[in-house]
Amino acid sequence: MKKITLTSAIVLITVASSFAQYEKNWALGLRVGEPLGLNIRKYFSFGERAFDVNIGTYGFMYGRVRSYNKDIIYNGAGLMFQGIYSWHTELFNSEKFHGYYGFGGQINSRNRPLEIGSRDSFKVISVGPAAAAGIEFALPQNDLAIFLDAGGYLEIAPKPFFLNPQISAGLRVNLVK
Repeated sequence: MKKITLTSAIVLITVASSFAQYEKNWALGLRVGEPLGLNIRKYFSFGERAFDVNIGTYGFMYGRVRSYNKDIIYNGAGLMFQGIYSWHTELFNSEKFHGYYGFGGQINSRNRPLEIGSRDSFKVISVGPAAAAGIEFALPQNDLAIFLDAGGYLEIAPKPFFLNPQISAGLRVNLVK
């Protein structure tokens, strides 16, 4: 009986350790680029899927001064909240390299001048779908990962089909085992 219990324990430990590469449930990171800000990631299905929440700037690194319509020119950055559901896959037959792609939505808030040259402004909220694809490298013997991703945001309202490309790099730490 002791032999069966010991064998069962060894099998259980072996199976559990085979999932060790995806034992992280949450990650927290910083993004530099567009958007610039905080990244929070929740992993699902042993790391094969994840949900990213990005909170940061909109139009800070590039596109600060842009013509939104013929008579509206934004000159400054706004705030952005983005949610992306993504699928992940191993690259180069290595646990350290992952590729990912995903889709979601984005909400932005920017100050719009009342008229050209005016210092008076009001808040404009914009919404639309967002997409991203990227690569991630997990640093050996560490909970840190470096990532680079690119994607875009397509505004639906208030100006349909206004496209904003997004490229960013960052550092993410896996938090919870």
